Amino acid sequence: MPLRSLPPAHRPLADALALGPALLERARSSAAPWIAASLVEGPAVVLGAAQRAGRVVDLAACAARGAPVLRRATTGTAAFLGGRGVVWTLALPHAAALAPDAAARTLLNRNVRGFLRGFARAGAPAHYAGREWISLQHRPAALLGVDVAQDGAVLLEVLAGHDAPPAIPAELAAPDERAVDRWLGKAPAALAEVVPARVSPEALAGVVVEAVALRAGLPLADGGGAPELAVERFQPITAPDDPAPAGAGAAAVARVPIGWIEAAAVGGSSPGHAWLGGDVLTARWLLDALGRGEAPASLDTAAAPLDGAGLADLRALVQRALSAERAPER
Repeated sequence: MPLRSLPPAHRPLADALALGPALLERARSSAAPWIAASLVEGPAVVLGAAQRAGRVVDLAACAARGAPVLRRATTGTAAFLGGRGVVWTLALPHAAALAPDAAARTLLNRNVRGFLRGFARAGAPAHYAGREWISLQHRPAALLGVDVAQDGAVLLEVLAGHDAPPAIPAELAAPDERAVDRWLGKAPAALAEVVPARVSPEALAGVVVEAVALRAGLPLADGGGAPELAVERFQPITAPDDPAPAGAGAAAVARVPIGWIEAAAVGGSSPGHAWLGGDVLTARWLLDALGRGEAPASLDTAAAPLDGAGLADLRALVQRALSAERAPER
C-alpha cells in the first residue's frame, strides 16, 4: 500500500484548509493514506475546529491588521501565520494506517514521528513532548490539529509559519488567550529561525512529505489531480460566538491543562443539549455526543483521542452550562 500524495503547491489558505475533508474522503474511499503540503501566505489566524472565535482573538484587531480569522477542520489550538507558511495535511483510513501500534489515544504520538524525521532531515532537530506542538531546535515551531471520524478515519494537520512564530500576537489575542502560557515558558519560533537558510519553504514541504512515507516504510505515490474543494466552509469568520449555534446561551468556561473548554446551552427542539468546544485535542463527534448528554456507556471513548482535558471536565462543564440555563432569573 503506498502513501498517496499531492505535490507540494502554493495554495490560498482556504484551499489548504479545505484539503483536510477532501483528503479524508479520499482516504476512506481508497482505504489508503493521503498526504499533501500547501505553501500558504498570511497574515491570518487559523482557529481549531472547536474554538469559539471571540475567546481566542479580538476580531476587530485582526480586521484592522488585515489578518483574516479562519477555522480548520481539526481540533486543537489556534495558529498564527504572519507571512509565508506551510500546512501539511495527512488523512488516514484508520489510526494504524502508518504505524501498526497506533490507537486513538496514541494517535498523535505515533503519527507525528514521520514529521519529526522530516524536520530533522531538513537540518532542524525536532521533538514532540505531547499535546499540540512540535519543537524545532528546542523551540515550539509547528502546531498540530487532529480529528477522528466515527468510522475511524483520521485527519492530522501540521501548521508552521516561515516568517513569524505560530503564537497569536498579543495585540490580536483575546484576554483569555493572553492568560494562557501555551508554550511552557519557551519562545516559539518561525521556521526561518530554526531551519537552515539553504532550505526553502518549498524544499522543506517536500522533505517532510518524503520522510513521513519513509518513516512508515511505504512508497510515495502520486495521487493525481487535486480534489474538488469545499472552500466555502473555510471562509473568514466575523461572528465572535462562531462556531456555537445561533441562539446558544452564554458560554460557561473552564480552565484545563491545554487552555480552555467551554459550553453553552442550546434551546429549541433539543432540551438538555449544549454546544461543547474549546482547545482540547479530540474528535468533534465526541464533543457533539457529550453536548447531547449521551450516557457514558453509549460513548466508545477508546475510539477518540482526548488530550488536554478529561471526560469528567467536559461532562461537568456541559452540566454547568445547562444548569445555568435552567436557573430562574432573579
